[in-house]
Amino acid sequence: MKDDKTEEIKALIAKRLKNIKGDTPYDKISGKCQTTSARISDVANNNIDCQLTTFINIAIGLRVHPKELLSIDFDFEKYYDELDGK
Repeated sequence: MKDDKTEEIKALIAKRLKNIKGDTPYDKISGKCQTTSARISDVANNNIDCQLTTFINIAIGLRVHPKELLSIDFDFEKYYDELDGK
């Protein structure tokens, strides 16, 4: 089942990554982890679905807890209620 909300959530996470990244170049982030700057850019621009390992490495490169990348403004409770027909 293809869900437009999944794409919305991915876009919000990509935006969050960019906000945390700020002006830091991708190559500087990649120098602190085991992920290429191109891969980090692809995730930040929502061009790819990343693996959990890549996601963790990006957090390491940014020196943040991985949950910080997931701290997005999205009402999951409302979404779940919609899915459950409430």
